[in-house]
Amino acid sequence: MVEPASRCALLGFPRYGNVGDSAIWLGVRALLGELGVEVVYTADHHDFSAEALAARLPSGTILLTGGGNLGDLWPSHQRARERAISAFPGHRIIQLPQSVHFGDPADLHRARAVFDAHPDLVLLLRDERSLRLARRAFRAPSVLAPDCAFAMNGLPRLVRPERRILWLRRGDHESAAHGEPDNAGPVAAVGVYRTDWTGEEGADAAWATSARTVRRQIEAASAAVRSTASSEAVAELTDAQDRHAELQLRRGCRLLGSAEAVVTDRLHGHLLSLLLGLPHVVVDDRHGKISGYWQTWEHDRHRAVARRAPDADQALRTAAALLAAPATPRPARESRPVDTP
Repeated sequence: MVEPASRCALLGFPRYGNVGDSAIWLGVRALLGELGVEVVYTADHHDFSAEALAARLPSGTILLTGGGNLGDLWPSHQRARERAISAFPGHRIIQLPQSVHFGDPADLHRARAVFDAHPDLVLLLRDERSLRLARRAFRAPSVLAPDCAFAMNGLPRLVRPERRILWLRRGDHESAAHGEPDNAGPVAAVGVYRTDWTGEEGADAAWATSARTVRRQIEAASAAVRSTASSEAVAELTDAQDRHAELQLRRGCRLLGSAEAVVTDRLHGHLLSLLLGLPHVVVDDRHGKISGYWQTWEHDRHRAVARRAPDADQALRTAAALLAAPATPRPARESRPVDTP
């Protein structure tokens, strides 16, 4: 879909503290590097400039980064996506692997009008449910593809565990109503630490200093790209963006690795635990993002390290049981679909 040694624009940089979106970004950057593709324009959804993109890439391919925000769960991301698609009818646009959810028919109708009007839009979907939805809703070709985090070149070294179980739970509107788990029995014996990773959980003073520096560099470079659209400004911006994503990934892996076992309703809490070889148990989010990905990519084959549970109580009990398992398998480095169309 993307020609090797070509030039492209890459939109949707995650300039915030979501570790999973940073892992996706680093996977995309690694893939483009392997293909020898030069990123000549990049922006987050706040700093996007159609004029600067057109100046840097008069023709070619625009990539929209992957994740779980195609739909109306995160309106600002979807509006930015629709603006970019509408602004460049003459460019090929590839939406990198996403999960899809529309709760409001009016939002789906608006997205359909924008997507169907573009003559060369391709949608990559990371689970079978999203693939079926996209094929029903949009004219654009829709293709099944795994999450881009699996393309990362490497993961930070794990720290020595300091707790038994980490309960990495979403603190936003995508969290399901799991309720408070029963802390009796085996769960009480091992102890549970509850947190989320969208702030600075897992950071130390050195990390915080580096993060502040990188944020300032991104702001300065973004302003330079908007005003000059020079190749030097773009290079400075992509370097700063990569450092920001690497800092977020390091923080997330440090947090996951601080426990002997993980329970999570975050998809990338699961995927990074899988890649790190950490025993973990997943419970679903409100919209089935985790179960959809699990069912599509056969994670039952990783039962020695990864399990599913219907609720937090059972998940924590399963995690306590995993701690008693005698062997730790090697990290998984690939994913295979059940049935690739």
